[in-house]
Amino acid sequence: MSNASLKEQLQAVATQLSDKSPDKLSKEQKPKKKIQQIGKAAGSKPKWLDYVQYGVELLRVYFPSSFKPPNEVKPLKKGIKQDLVKRLSTMSSIVTEDKACMVKSLAYYVNTIAYHKSILEGATRIDLDGNPAGEVLAEEAKYSIERHQAKMLVKRNSGSTAQLPQMKDKM
Repeated sequence: MSNASLKEQLQAVATQLSDKSPDKLSKEQKPKKKIQQIGKAAGSKPKWLDYVQYGVELLRVYFPSSFKPPNEVKPLKKGIKQDLVKRLSTMSSIVTEDKACMVKSLAYYVNTIAYHKSILEGATRIDLDGNPAGEVLAEEAKYSIERHQAKMLVKRNSGSTAQLPQMKDKM
């Protein structure tokens, strides 16, 4: 599959998501409140999650050497956000909304458990083109382990908001 066709598919998905917003649905298409409540109780995905996952997919399309699937994640160069903004500003073929989505989704990507697991002392960091751009230091690896453990603690205690303030203090 070429990057162009994947890009077209992602744009089609984004269009479908925006076209199916609750405000644009007809009366017949709008779900009843009971159905909405059941969906929420069943753990339906929040809109922001769809948004950042779309942004991560865009990052994978435009920068395949840097943004990998969860089982292949590598540490990114320090200051990669500035590099990303600079590079995106030169790419006129990408709409502004997608550029903003990619920049916002970078924070989500680097805060995933898979990314934290990749931050090991001595691991090679990569730039937007997949080229080596430094190494992970011991203190960075330690910080990442702490963040990973805090995320796991919150995940285990999901539903309990008592752990959130404690995690904030550690960050």
